[in-house]
Amino acid sequence: MIKRSVFDLLKVGIGPSSSHTLGPMLMALEFRKKLLEKSLCPESIKVTLLGSLALTGEGHLTPNAILAGLSGLHPVHSQIDAIQNATAEVLRNRGIWFSDHLVERTEEGFVHFEKTLKGLKHPNTARFEAYEGGQAVFSQTWCSIGGGAIEEEERAVCAAQKGASQEKLSMLRIIRECEEAGISLLDWAYAQETLLGGLSREEIHQKLIELWEVMDEAIQRGLATEGMLPGRLRARRRAQQTLKRYEEQSSKLKNAVPALAKANIYALAVSEENAAGGRIITAPTCGACGVVPGVLGMLRDSLELNSSQLADALMVAGLFGSIVVDRASISGAEVGCQGEVGTACAMAAAAAAFLNDGTSSQIESAAEAALEHHLGLTCDPVMGLVQVPCIERNAIAAGTAINSANLALLSDGVHLISFDACVDTMRETGSDMSEKYKETSLGGLATTLC
Repeated sequence: MIKRSVFDLLKVGIGPSSSHTLGPMLMALEFRKKLLEKSLCPESIKVTLLGSLALTGEGHLTPNAILAGLSGLHPVHSQIDAIQNATAEVLRNRGIWFSDHLVERTEEGFVHFEKTLKGLKHPNTARFEAYEGGQAVFSQTWCSIGGGAIEEEERAVCAAQKGASQEKLSMLRIIRECEEAGISLLDWAYAQETLLGGLSREEIHQKLIELWEVMDEAIQRGLATEGMLPGRLRARRRAQQTLKRYEEQSSKLKNAVPALAKANIYALAVSEENAAGGRIITAPTCGACGVVPGVLGMLRDSLELNSSQLADALMVAGLFGSIVVDRASISGAEVGCQGEVGTACAMAAAAAAFLNDGTSSQIESAAEAALEHHLGLTCDPVMGLVQVPCIERNAIAAGTAINSANLALLSDGVHLISFDACVDTMRETGSDMSEKYKETSLGGLATTLC
């Protein structure tokens, strides 16, 4: 049975990072909630970012996300401008308001950094402490485990530990159950979601339609916006200009690969929107949020699909993402970018095969091929920003998803390596990967401009 809802995987979030922006914001919100529940009026608050959160937190806008959460702002319900200006508002107020109580900002500020990975249960860890009279009166330690999901430290399970689990989700088992029951992967996924969350199939379907609408809005905003992305890289948005050149037929490859080009451009648009701190759908993470909408947007245009069909595709994509979460990780700080963009590519490939009437075996084959060809992919963001190589990597992965689906649909679905085995290999590869290639910006491309 599925252990996590598809809406834990596919959810509205803010960029640029699900683990380093969205997760920390939710941690801070939970800490604020606990303080208010306990009627505590602390004189000061100290938030210590540890591990990868400290090493790349500034580039991922983690401090601002922490202050936004402590200020009571919500990633879904609050205005994007208010979230993005949280730091400026705290400085203006000289502190953070908790009801009618102001926790004043000290010279050291609220957020501190400990750039060490040693002794941590999870590489994305943050410690929250409230003080009165120089004594800690309440504290919580959280881990951001990927895709915006958070867990208290004592409950967090790293990817390396998941290999020892006896009961893991298995796509092969799911396909066998579908065959025995005479149902599709889609029917199986809806049935499991109904059991898990208590919603009817119609209610689940409507929520998925709404998620697709947010994805499409991100595509449109990304295509409509020019200018520079925030941060020291001074990277320029490319999606709008790329679309113009595509429409002007200036690309010699346009007639050869029109659908592929459109998917690339849509993926760029969403990824740039994420990099700018905009509102997107984690699919399965913020850093990999462009792949699935890039592919689905292209298929909508090419096959004239409606929102209902795209919602069903999201359900199938979410099923494959859930397998990865259960057997491995979607956190770049745990397994590298193979867990983020690799998983997103597998989800998009599965969705594409499904929308083109693929069999269960063909859909699984598409997802396996997409993930297989991302094995070993490092997470080495330049200057800790979710821009280079992240944005372009989303666009390339959209193309890989389409190619993977096409190859699977041209086959009989029989393939040597199962999706389950590929996910397990990804987990093992991530465990073996050097820490400098796992969202620490200590190696790889991240050091090229230092």
